[in-house]
Amino acid sequence: MFLPAVDLPLSALDRSLQDLLEKIQGNSKIDLPLVKRAVEYSRKAHQGQTRKNGAPYFIHPVRVALRAIEFDLDTTTIVTSLLHDIIEDTPHTKEDIAAAFGPIVADLTEALTKVKNSKNLTLYKIFELGKVDFRVILIKLLDRLDNMSDLEALSRLKQRQICNETLTLYCEVAHGLGLLELEEEIRGLIFKKLYPRRYHQLLKTLSDLYHERIEAIENIRAKVSACLYPGLALSVTPIFVKSQQYLLRHQEEVDRILDHLVIEVREPIQCYQALGEIHTRLRSIPLNIRDFISNPKANGWRGLTTMVMVHGEQVLLQIVTPEFQKANRKGLIPLIHEGVYHSELFQQIMQLYIDVANDNVRIEDVFRHNKNKTIQVLTPKGKVIELRYGASILDFAFMIHTELGCKTLGGMINGIRYPRNKILEEGMVVQVISGEHTHPKLQWLDQVVMPKARRELLRYFSKHPQH
Repeated sequence: MFLPAVDLPLSALDRSLQDLLEKIQGNSKIDLPLVKRAVEYSRKAHQGQTRKNGAPYFIHPVRVALRAIEFDLDTTTIVTSLLHDIIEDTPHTKEDIAAAFGPIVADLTEALTKVKNSKNLTLYKIFELGKVDFRVILIKLLDRLDNMSDLEALSRLKQRQICNETLTLYCEVAHGLGLLELEEEIRGLIFKKLYPRRYHQLLKTLSDLYHERIEAIENIRAKVSACLYPGLALSVTPIFVKSQQYLLRHQEEVDRILDHLVIEVREPIQCYQALGEIHTRLRSIPLNIRDFISNPKANGWRGLTTMVMVHGEQVLLQIVTPEFQKANRKGLIPLIHEGVYHSELFQQIMQLYIDVANDNVRIEDVFRHNKNKTIQVLTPKGKVIELRYGASILDFAFMIHTELGCKTLGGMINGIRYPRNKILEEGMVVQVISGEHTHPKLQWLDQVVMPKARRELLRYFSKHPQH
């Protein structure tokens, strides 16, 4: 139910429409006449509808389409962004959309339409189609991001509910699919809405710390740059801590402003050359060299990372090519363009989301732990398993196979036997030990951090109640 339209100036809407058309006008991959037709179709369908804050409702799909352009996708993505609320909020049907814009746009739009009184079924539709067409997930994330920017008109209780749901689920999805820019932006909005006073205090504290530390950070950057022979690095750039990184941990004091340095070189082989140059001139911190070129992260992140001492400080370095750096910010989007995103790993990620949405478990319980740091652990045959920091042997077992996880007694690491709750570290080779008569217990939930392990345990307990 929408509020009656009010007589408001449409300058913001006109400006957004102008930006949209200007950005796609010179793009040969976008069918401009079709986008213009979608603009008029959506404008007419939403005529007379307003947002909760009184703005014309049509500005919302326009803003979603504007953000979609940034991901360098196709006409279908832009058109669906403009139409994504039409079935839900207007008399138009899926058949109407199919007749006007084709069956693919109609399928995407229908998948983005809420199922009344069923959050799980709504999500199931999105993830089920997303398994074969990633665009529906991207549009949903952009839709949620834009909705987060307009929360002020809602009650404080409703704002908190939406923020908590977004943090639990949509940040999880964005992180799992490597959409780091979206994840950071969504998190920033969440914490600004949930903790406005602390948010503004943090901004001031970080600003003050920046001015206190900028000279020292420049000295660190210069020292690292001096380690590289002339012409090797295209740039050495400091990346600063964002407020949400502290808001994740409420009680932590602000003690740093430099997050890491990004070193860009031209070719992948030069990443290793830069690493060698730096390690021969600066002392490295043991067990912190990570090769994500030969073993990319699950979300597609590529590059080398290491930690070194510079002027008495531990500094994290990321060594990448410009291509890696661009791709790392877009997650699976570059893989979509390369035609390889239907990988086994992507299918596993999507199947987890589908199962959670389709299962009799609370989504919040499955995605309870949101740990950004990851480690890579190996099976005895050399297969790389990516886990979240703090993962146990039990997590590792569930990532290999559900049945193995349910029967896990412990594991062997370097010839030593450990219990199932042993926390794993980077590079460990783990052999799982199982017991034929072993079955999950409720306390196992406290021994896992991986969503897949939590989901399988919750599913088991729903079928086998504990006494």
